[in-house]
Amino acid sequence: MRKLTFTLIGLFTLSLFAAEEQIDLKNLKFGKNKPEIYFDGLYHALKFKVIPNDATAAELPKIYDFSKGCKITLEFCDNGDQNNPYPRLVEGRRFSIHFEGKGEQRHLKLVFYNNDMKRYNTLITPCPEKIGFWQSMTFAYDAETNTILLQANTDSPETNTVTFVTDQSKNKLILGASKFAGSNRGYNGSIKNMKITAPYKIAAKDKLPKVPVTKGVKHQKICAIAHRHLAFPGVAKLPNGDLAVVFREAEDHICPYGRICIIYSKDGGKNWSAPVSISDTESDERDPAIQVMPDGRVMVCHGGWNSWMSIKALAEQFSSETNYIKQAGANNFGGSFFLFSDDNGKTFSRPVKAPAFTPHGPAIAEDGTLYQPTLGNDNGKRQVYMYKGSPDATQWEKIGLVAEMPLSEKAKYEEPHTVILRDGTMVTAIRVPMPGDGYMRISFSKDMGKTWSEPIKTPVRGYPQHLLELKDGRLLATYGYRYTPMGVRGCISNDGGKTWDIKNEIIIQNNGGNVDLGYPVSIELENGEVLCVYYHNSAAHDSCYIEGATFKP
Repeated sequence: MRKLTFTLIGLFTLSLFAAEEQIDLKNLKFGKNKPEIYFDGLYHALKFKVIPNDATAAELPKIYDFSKGCKITLEFCDNGDQNNPYPRLVEGRRFSIHFEGKGEQRHLKLVFYNNDMKRYNTLITPCPEKIGFWQSMTFAYDAETNTILLQANTDSPETNTVTFVTDQSKNKLILGASKFAGSNRGYNGSIKNMKITAPYKIAAKDKLPKVPVTKGVKHQKICAIAHRHLAFPGVAKLPNGDLAVVFREAEDHICPYGRICIIYSKDGGKNWSAPVSISDTESDERDPAIQVMPDGRVMVCHGGWNSWMSIKALAEQFSSETNYIKQAGANNFGGSFFLFSDDNGKTFSRPVKAPAFTPHGPAIAEDGTLYQPTLGNDNGKRQVYMYKGSPDATQWEKIGLVAEMPLSEKAKYEEPHTVILRDGTMVTAIRVPMPGDGYMRISFSKDMGKTWSEPIKTPVRGYPQHLLELKDGRLLATYGYRYTPMGVRGCISNDGGKTWDIKNEIIIQNNGGNVDLGYPVSIELENGEVLCVYYHNSAAHDSCYIEGATFKP
């Protein structure tokens, strides 16, 4: 085993120091559902089919030692629609190369696991579906320079650096599915012209420089608990001058044990209290936000749902909790909740249930009226609605339709956030996650949420977004960046969200180990700095933690 730093690199020249092996695809090991073997005049090819619970697959008979580097190349051809979200090309001992997304938005994705298979690094590069056309894939790993590469055709991939320990000494390779037998993550397509080189070395000159964090950004660890998953934070400055951060604390990203915790700082964020739980039920609480009302009350809102129960493997893993929720009635759990405090967030009222939910909380008008965007699925469409709520969150009405799209679309609107600008304009940012293009949509309202402009696609790529109007009138969007290099970014608009200065994108953090990160929330401090709080992961921690960054935008 050795400590590895992985960097995905762009167009390249590769230097070899071992012989290249052409794989004889007609002499592999096949399961009972054997892929079709045919000759195209130059190469033998394997045509894989997706069969429910037992996709066709092929296993290479040789065990490969990649501990001193490797290179795998092959050609592939999509034969039709895929019936699963992650069709596989190649599976190794601790890595997987598969597709994610659909159509023009599809990506080729590498997942590289550490030894206990609990931490992983993901690298992605664009790879649109082209049914009936051959494309190429290259994966390379250089143990000496600690470099990893993934490329589809000649498209330039993105870069990332992650460190963890992994063993690449005994690789059994599987083509066309995630397992040799009994897999439902197969590939509906063909593979030919596969070559493997091991050991292997990538020329050092071909490594691209790491995208640097923007000058002046300072990081601080806010809360980290060993073996616990902390995520989805909110931040506010309390009426007494203290800072407060809320977040979900649980065992994992999806599990029955999510609860909402709060921590405090009396010295501007240098030191933080131990967390205290302020909302917990038998189900999964998540996505909290904390805000100060115009009358000085502190408001925390959060969602809750039986998150793990819709995933068969997790429902079985947490079988006792699953059965209890079923016995008690699943409809009795989950929803959107508002809690209020009259003593600077030390104690909170009983939760008030509301019909509208969004992760970063509502926009609050000067009179305390709450404006909450929320999602709907009505009449075969996906909606973003605007709800208007009373200052105590007990009375709500649906007042407008922000945006809608057909439910048949693969990528759907998610997790909107609304801000009310000083001139009275309401601006809503909408997340479009993968398999969509990942770019922020923006919609505007001039009549306090009753009517909205058609959402426009911005150059801001990342999600979900949080909007903050700065004291000087500029609009700041902060967002998780689940592309390489993974982390958190920000972007400024000088005209209330109509245009965005993407050329001067703010790189807040760039060392994320995998996509389980983000959900930033920002506030502006008295000295003109922005405090951005988000959840993060890195090689130095065994799970996700809460981090903050300060910078002057």
